[in-house]
Amino acid sequence: MKKTMMSLLALALCLMLPISCLAGSYSSTISSIHSSFVSSNRSAKSAPQQAVNGAYRCVELLEVIAYEYGVSSSTVSSIHSSFSSSNRSSKSAPQQLVNGNYRMVELLEAIALKIGVSSSTVSSIHSSFSSNNRSASSAPQQSVNGLYRSVELLEAIALNLGVSYSSVSSIHSTFSSSNRSAKSAPQQQVNGAYRCVELLELIAIQVGVSYSTVSSIHSSFSSSNRSSKSAPQQLVNGLYRCVELLEAIAYRLDR
Repeated sequence: MKKTMMSLLALALCLMLPISCLAGSYSSTISSIHSSFVSSNRSAKSAPQQAVNGAYRCVELLEVIAYEYGVSSSTVSSIHSSFSSSNRSSKSAPQQLVNGNYRMVELLEAIALKIGVSSSTVSSIHSSFSSNNRSASSAPQQSVNGLYRSVELLEAIALNLGVSYSSVSSIHSTFSSSNRSAKSAPQQQVNGAYRCVELLELIAIQVGVSYSTVSSIHSSFSSSNRSSKSAPQQLVNGLYRCVELLEAIAYRLDR
């Protein structure tokens, strides 16, 4: 097991290359991230390792999307440095998952501000992020914090891009009710990841991703949820669908 984790850690370090030096089209970068996604999935030996693969690929795709929206290279580079250093210091898949989820929050904050979400909205979410991190007593609780703040930021981004309030409100209601019924941090993680999928579906349609592409990803989301036997498997389903939706969004913005 230790050998496997070290191999995955080495692979992750090799894959986490900065993209700030790239200009123009990001299609080759997106394709490279997809290749990493596929190869890391093949080498993963467990659901927690697959979840790390999903979260790390989400970070890399959000870096691309941040650049596509015009976020400064210094901001993205700073987040990437934290991503790399935290990966090196992580001793387990749960700690790596926290690293991925936390960097997702930071990149979504940067994207939200760039596209015009009010600074007060982003600041309020960031305050919750910081306070919940201080009160979290375990890596799973930290992961919940990261995923829940990602949901809140995606809600703000969706509304700013013109997604209807009723659509976002419906997802938020599910988010709140599922949080109340969740009995553990793993179940809360699933709630966060699943709501991220639903919000990214709306965002993808809003930015011009074809309905057939989003529908295909949604079908995989639904079928994988039915076949999942546990919360860790559901988390993988949610994060993997997030990767697929972020790929579609990144390609669309690259046109």
